[in-house]
Amino acid sequence: MRKNNKTQLAKPIVLTSCDPEVWKQVSEAKQTLIDTGSLPKYADFIPREIISMWERSIKYGIKYDDPIVVPHLSDEELSILKERKKLFIDVATEFIEEFQEILEGTDFTMSITDENGVFLSKTKNSDRIWPQLNMQIGDIWNEKYVGCTAHTTALAFNRPVQMIGPANFYKFLESNLSSAAPIFNEYGDTIGSIRLIQRNAEISKLMTHTLGWVTSVASAITSQMKLLRRDKRLKLMNSTLKATFAHVEDGYISIDEAGYIININKEAEKLLSSYKDNSKKTIYSFLQDPEPLQNSMKTGRALMEQPLCLKSDETQKIFADIEPFHGDKRKHAQGAIIRIKKKAANTRFEQSNANTNITFDRIIGKCQAIETLKDTAKLVSKTPINVLLLGESGTGKEVFAQAIHNYYYKTGPFVAINCAAIPANLIESELFGYEPGAFTGADKAGRKGKIEMANGGTLFLDEIGDMPLELQPVLLRVLEEKRVTRIGSSRSIPVDFRVISATNKPMCGSLMGKQFRQDLYYRLSVVNLEMPPLRERGSDILLLADHFIRNTCGNFNMPARVLTPETEKILTEYPWPGNVRQLQNAMMYAVTVSSEHEIHPKDLPSDIASPANTVTVTGKLDAVKGMEKDIILKTIKDLGSAKEAARQLGISRATLYRKIKES
Repeated sequence: MRKNNKTQLAKPIVLTSCDPEVWKQVSEAKQTLIDTGSLPKYADFIPREIISMWERSIKYGIKYDDPIVVPHLSDEELSILKERKKLFIDVATEFIEEFQEILEGTDFTMSITDENGVFLSKTKNSDRIWPQLNMQIGDIWNEKYVGCTAHTTALAFNRPVQMIGPANFYKFLESNLSSAAPIFNEYGDTIGSIRLIQRNAEISKLMTHTLGWVTSVASAITSQMKLLRRDKRLKLMNSTLKATFAHVEDGYISIDEAGYIININKEAEKLLSSYKDNSKKTIYSFLQDPEPLQNSMKTGRALMEQPLCLKSDETQKIFADIEPFHGDKRKHAQGAIIRIKKKAANTRFEQSNANTNITFDRIIGKCQAIETLKDTAKLVSKTPINVLLLGESGTGKEVFAQAIHNYYYKTGPFVAINCAAIPANLIESELFGYEPGAFTGADKAGRKGKIEMANGGTLFLDEIGDMPLELQPVLLRVLEEKRVTRIGSSRSIPVDFRVISATNKPMCGSLMGKQFRQDLYYRLSVVNLEMPPLRERGSDILLLADHFIRNTCGNFNMPARVLTPETEKILTEYPWPGNVRQLQNAMMYAVTVSSEHEIHPKDLPSDIASPANTVTVTGKLDAVKGMEKDIILKTIKDLGSAKEAARQLGISRATLYRKIKES
């Protein structure tokens, strides 16, 4: 299957004329090439592609004045081909049948071939116009047997073609005017051709507009194929999602951009007891306060263990993990997967991810940067000092946080909170908890805050740079005094925990300005650990890709998949702006849409497989690196010391010098 990076048709190859002298010159030029191996000087008007096809015809040993004889597929081969090409044949035949009545009684015939020149469909008048050829479905009309024709040239160069009779290699075809165009699938692969032939054409009455005709029909078939393939893939993904939902213990709901429920499993239906009678309502209509879910959809940020109250029963509270998914531009969520579970009204969510089993040994990566980072993190983990994890989004900061936690605390809780995902008016109650009746809408029984839950373990503050400024002194006081006071209470509660923070922003210097307190920063960043971006981890990309493929295949009970060398090359060359998280999502997508045991480039998301998008992403990353360098140099200039600049920016001196050198 030939690959064409652009599915829109390229510039046509045209050799058309109503001048009999031109027909004669083309015929003589072809004969001279056959006899002598070279062309006469006057033949420079003949397109180079057609001359190339003549030369290939000679190389195949085709005798231009012999009768045309082509092989035919066996019944078994034809049956297999028809099954494999069923969608294409069905779509193309519909177009062929539309022109049956128009072409009947004329000297025009239309036919469809696959990418190898095998006839798949033809108009009924073909047998009347071509009785000598006895053309049959399954005949193999490729260039090895018929040499240069309009459709073999179109397939060879992935371009529309129109040629006068003498341009065909076989003498038998020299009285025709032929037009042909390649047909592509949604990935840009050539899957066949369409050709329209004017048999025994009178030179003075040539229908030269037929090139536009076949080009339009080819584009229409390509577009229809895309739509049907996309619909089929969506149905497959929907079926996969339903099958997955049906075999999990928790409740799962998928929603679209507007909040309407797309899929819901039985467990979720039990929790939303009135769903069956209100199946056309949005998920928001079932909730007393839909704002957290709506905010997650607007920002595209995930929420973990988000408490939600149902309208049907004020005493029934559900806890939801909300994972929005995005379109190509990532401006807002285009839907979400919601994992929900019911908890008794008098229970408290004591910890988050308490049973996590992430250890340093289970962190995938063998590059020097990761090995060094793991060794340093193990040393840091031996004491309960506070740690700040720095790095781009998706580099695995929470994974390292969990590994650090498990290295020191064997049974203590690991409590995570995303400071950027929770609305500013809720984060205070999430962190510090509240007493009964502390504010309107509060739980009647009150609630522990995340800090209390982390007592004896680890509090993981993700996206710490987005913590509201007014809460920062309160958190600082808790860290200094090791005591926390719930909202609405005057009693302080002793707590003992380690804080691991994470951010993708510089925490000091001109970028943050007055958005983050420096005294809190120094309290949180006793040790800084910098996560390397995926693009700097070399062969780790393929290690991680294989891991995510195995996990996805295992979770969905699907056959094993492997990456082709071409796909591996794309993955290792792509800059991965979304890092490990983007790679994981890409492999889940590839496993879901791939139809074979191998993952090909066409199975990757378009923004990864497309070179143009890669260039764009690379350019953006280069711009970010340039900004980093400017900030670093300005900080060095302001402070007069590289050492002090590194300290203020929260990075090591080695990292500082590397970023200056890389930019």
